[in-house]
Amino acid sequence: MIRNLHKYAAEWLLLVQKGKGRTYKPGEIIYMQGKLDIGLVCIMRGKVKNSVYFPNGTEKVICIFEAPAITGETSVIDNRETLVTTQALTDVEVSAIPASQVHELMEQNSRIMMMLLEVYAEKIRCLELQAESVVLSTQQKTARMLINFHSYGVFSHGAENKALHVTHDQLAGFLGTTRPKITSTLSAFEAGGLIKRNRGSIEILDEAALKSLYE
Repeated sequence: MIRNLHKYAAEWLLLVQKGKGRTYKPGEIIYMQGKLDIGLVCIMRGKVKNSVYFPNGTEKVICIFEAPAITGETSVIDNRETLVTTQALTDVEVSAIPASQVHELMEQNSRIMMMLLEVYAEKIRCLELQAESVVLSTQQKTARMLINFHSYGVFSHGAENKALHVTHDQLAGFLGTTRPKITSTLSAFEAGGLIKRNRGSIEILDEAALKSLYE
């Protein structure tokens, strides 16, 4: 999820070298919300998601990102419990650095602090955009996310900008609705020639038409 990794390549390498390597299988929890001292987690390989779970079991997906990426930065910065649960979506390899070591590195190297603040700010922008969509209908929310999926929190490093790699369940989690409603909405979009659904991805065919649904 580090969009400017080339700018922070040396800092990224330093963090990875300081951490302890761990691996996770799809579905495994990397850390749970509410936990203290999770440290900083550098995602070196694979794809993960950050979610918030409510007492009734409802999941709100905050973001999905693939390596190279960072998570856990909020708790490192404010020394409080983590706000999200992070789960592996594929085979994942991480480097986990204790918060105390990250603090030392930030004091020694201001660019590490800047990198973490950029990651944090990008996630905050995603939450703001998601919050703005609360009053929209399911069709409008879906269209808006398809057009702005990176800004919504689906961080991909792929070259194809018009293909969203996400499952219907994950999309429902992002938009606060149900899988059947998402499936119905996407079917209508596809029938209208706005998108094309492929295995594991949604290709945008008519960007202007999708924008007209929510603007």
